[in-house]
Amino acid sequence: MHRFEDERLLRGTGRYVEDLDAADCLHAVFVRSPHAHARIVSFDSHAARESDGVRGVYSGQDFLAEGVRPLPCARPIESSDGTPFHAPTRNVLALEHVRFVGDPVAMVVATSAEAAADAAERVEIDYQPLPAALDPRESEEVATVRRIGDAEATAAAFEGAAHVVRVERTNNRMWAAPIETRSAIGRYDSVRGTYRLDTQSQGVHLMRTLIAATLGIEEVRLRVVTPEVGGSFGMKLVSFPEQSAVLVAARMLGAPVRWVSTRAEAALTDTHARDHRSVAELALDAEGRILALRCVTHGDIGAYASAMATASPVIGFGRSLPNLYRVPALDLTMRAAYTHTAPVDALRGAGKPEGVYMMERLMDAAARQTGIDRMALRERNLVTPGEMPYRAPNGETWDCGDFPGVMRTALRAADWDTFESRRDASRAAGRRRGFGVGLYLHTAGAGTGETSAVEVSAEGRLLLYAGQQAIGQGHETTFPLLLSRHLGVPVEAVELVQGDTGLLPARGAATGGSASLQCSGTTLLRAADRLVENLKPRAAEALEAASEDIRFASGRYAVPGTDVGIGLLELGASLAGSAKHAGECSASADFEGSVATIPNGAYACEVEIDPETGAVEIQRFVGVNDVGRRIDPVIVDGQLHGGVAQGLGQAWIEQVRYEEGSGQLLSGSLMDYALPRADDFPEFEMHEADIPTGNNPIGAKGAGELGCVGAPAAFMNAVADAAGTGEIDMPATPERVWRALRGT
Repeated sequence: MHRFEDERLLRGTGRYVEDLDAADCLHAVFVRSPHAHARIVSFDSHAARESDGVRGVYSGQDFLAEGVRPLPCARPIESSDGTPFHAPTRNVLALEHVRFVGDPVAMVVATSAEAAADAAERVEIDYQPLPAALDPRESEEVATVRRIGDAEATAAAFEGAAHVVRVERTNNRMWAAPIETRSAIGRYDSVRGTYRLDTQSQGVHLMRTLIAATLGIEEVRLRVVTPEVGGSFGMKLVSFPEQSAVLVAARMLGAPVRWVSTRAEAALTDTHARDHRSVAELALDAEGRILALRCVTHGDIGAYASAMATASPVIGFGRSLPNLYRVPALDLTMRAAYTHTAPVDALRGAGKPEGVYMMERLMDAAARQTGIDRMALRERNLVTPGEMPYRAPNGETWDCGDFPGVMRTALRAADWDTFESRRDASRAAGRRRGFGVGLYLHTAGAGTGETSAVEVSAEGRLLLYAGQQAIGQGHETTFPLLLSRHLGVPVEAVELVQGDTGLLPARGAATGGSASLQCSGTTLLRAADRLVENLKPRAAEALEAASEDIRFASGRYAVPGTDVGIGLLELGASLAGSAKHAGECSASADFEGSVATIPNGAYACEVEIDPETGAVEIQRFVGVNDVGRRIDPVIVDGQLHGGVAQGLGQAWIEQVRYEEGSGQLLSGSLMDYALPRADDFPEFEMHEADIPTGNNPIGAKGAGELGCVGAPAAFMNAVADAAGTGEIDMPATPERVWRALRGT
């Protein structure tokens, strides 16, 4: 079936933040730091205040006087030795220091965006530049250091190993670059003392929590509304200074205030992602069986601790590093440090792509060093179905999967057994061909604070209320389809309500971690079952039968053995307008426990290199994915394709770069930051190998981030195979490949 949301999105009738009208709306522009690290010496806004159309010019001191508080980190994690989590104070507008190029220092509000921009040029700020730290390995400002595993057992295993393999890799910094830039409209109701924020998010409840903390108000005084979201990938999950600033200005000026990020601002100030420097060692016995894994990773989290800054370097990385392999002993140190660059936060996978990439490059390096076939080495060490549930050395439990079977299927589908003939043909044509695999594992769907609700309206529609926001995954199709099948009601009569704290239950989760179907889907099913029970007494009254004689199936209450029955939606509609029974037409459910799952798979990539230019061309890309139960296979494939494209983009051409010394952003536009295009890719060949999980009633494991997790390693292992060297790292730009071919 087609996605319900596609009709309006493809015809341009969707409603994004920039489509929303706000009467008498003022416009905000921010004055940003030109320095990566500096002390603010003086601030003069007199000329800007006198500019035409200007209604207000604000500094950090002005906001401090208004009681505005720093932005919070939602997931602070102390170091393993008990050292408290360290986070530099991040004010909405900088007070005494700036910590990255783009740090907001002043806010100008005027009657038009043009007037605000003109006035912003007249704000005079004097800075004293300070040294900028750009490498997390050298940074002395550390957020947290976590160590997991068994150091003694790992050391003993390395002492007795027949082979010790070591690799050092960088996971390059990325920018999400969604089609829709960030924007916000802030409103303040002086009579009620309440705020309203229209902005992009991955969950309005989390956004409300973060921003209410910055405003210093109770959450009930802030309504957050998210309409359509034009791409996010994790970046719009968290709050940014501009969202709080427009609310403060709206209160101070008594009028709505709008801000829209330019693409240049987005490159400077959107959260970036990845950016790990890691060293890993693998101990193996004489037959190539893994004995132990040791790794130290340095995660760059930028200038400040963004709300979910720890998700990648000290949570996701640790969960994914062992990947699908039987690793008896692990010693992993994860160090998150600050640099004078844009803050780093979660992006599609949040640490899992970084960990999996490290392990898969390490496995190819081990094959080269030991002389064991790289596919045989992998299969020898993969956890088998008979070992499930498997307790991994990082503390994770893997409930189900057939990792060896997935890899074999991928190799067959990719014609691995005839690859050497294709390599010979490329060599005869003066080109270099390579084949690489990237096995992957994701840990998806852990515990969440979701409350979901269902309701039958007076119009006979089933309304679903879920906190986890659609950001492109097709929630408006998947959730109605799930409930339609579960209850036996027409899918066209089911409607998803999302993106408004004024309409949703009091608490709700944010979209992330491939968890939406597992978490919101699970709570919606439980709420639906409660709704059925709520209405059973009313069905008994309508059918003139005892309640215990009523059975529900295929969307209807009925008395077994008779043709007497009434539909759920028909019954609910008849009661929805009744003051006495309206409350029975709805039900809610809280998320309970954890439904953590292990989606997994294998990607095979075949590339060809032009040795004269270093240009890489992807010839084939084959994937086998175990995502559990698929509610809508087309949506699943779309998510897999998008993730693969994003993962290949990182491995191939994407990289955020800063100038050494000054910390100036060098990749500040789409002329400098390369994004892949549709014609860069072959058709992605995706195959199913699904084993439904028993950890949630749906059987789903998650899909949205998987391509990003497995694709980079498959591509880079293929490039390394073609180039004849394992030392090449991401991104595999033509220059880097050309140099690798020549050993320079």
